[in-house]
Amino acid sequence: MAARSTPFVTLCLSGYAQLASAQGDPDRAALLEGAPDGLRRRVGQPAWPHLRRLEADLATQTRHRLGPGQFDQAFSAGSRLTQRQAVAIVQDQRGTGTPAP
Repeated sequence: MAARSTPFVTLCLSGYAQLASAQGDPDRAALLEGAPDGLRRRVGQPAWPHLRRLEADLATQTRHRLGPGQFDQAFSAGSRLTQRQAVAIVQDQRGTGTPAP
């Protein structure tokens, strides 16, 4: 965030979504998957081409693990987060104290 670069922040958030999934936390993964999507949409910036496939694959895996309804709810909540809120979730390693979107 210090660099004030939405592309860099969204890249990092995508990576942390992958990490949450690998750590067995699909709810947090879905929330963090939605965050870069919402941030990019608000500034009118598409995902980098090499990230599109990775993000789509993770979304498919997470949707399968959570079920469509729960995934959509978490992803949508993530897409409404501000940069500051999304970064705070990443910094909170336990996933507690998550700011309300």
